[in-house]
Amino acid sequence: MNASPLNHGANPFRGRPPAPLITALLVALSLLAGCASTPTEEDPGSYDPFEPINRKVYTFNRAVDRALLRPVARGYDAVVPGPAKTAVTNVFDNISTPIWVLNHLLQGSFAEAGKQSVRFLLNSTVGLAGILDTTADSGLTKNPARFDQTFGKWGIPSGPYLMLPIIGPNTPRSAVGWYARFQTDVIWNELEDERGLRDKLVVLEIIDQRYQLLRIDSMLERAPDPYIFVREAYKQRTEYAIRGAPEEEVFEFDD
Repeated sequence: MNASPLNHGANPFRGRPPAPLITALLVALSLLAGCASTPTEEDPGSYDPFEPINRKVYTFNRAVDRALLRPVARGYDAVVPGPAKTAVTNVFDNISTPIWVLNHLLQGSFAEAGKQSVRFLLNSTVGLAGILDTTADSGLTKNPARFDQTFGKWGIPSGPYLMLPIIGPNTPRSAVGWYARFQTDVIWNELEDERGLRDKLVVLEIIDQRYQLLRIDSMLERAPDPYIFVREAYKQRTEYAIRGAPEEEVFEFDD
């Protein structure tokens, strides 16, 4: 919920972020996440205290998507050859791999961190900076690990479901996770002095992310209540990442 490029923005901090801001974020997470301890008894898995506001934001997001993001993604899908689209996805996955390694380490998954490190080294060299996935048939398959997943494995509750403008499905915990992801983002932190290249890469990453979600558009259109579909798909995917596959089917849904 690979990291989503829709969460990028101008980075006002270089290097280590100010301690007071980190403290404020953690305090806000603790306060908001406390709401997660009081779900409705009827359906604890669908706790959504801000649903009226969330629905309005979701309506806005869908309008933006229909007017801009989806048409661009469809055009990209129609014009760009399949191998080139795969190469773009591979490159962005490769750029994210060091962050996956860090999160596997924070989760205590040292063997998986080692596998992803080897995968990164091979794809960055033999795979031509990640254009080719040279490890797909060797058992070193990609295994994303994100900060929200790490916090969940540490036992930090997610807090109430939030639908954020443009960014989409979120929670207080994942919002802090996105901030941590932002501070470790290679494109923003290493290309700050080459903003032309950086901005082009960010736009391409956004298009690639939306292109990958085209496959769920038909499911969304058929859903009796698209808002609930998105909410439950997001929650199931988050629970899957933290606790492993549940007995019921898990939606394939990227953030």
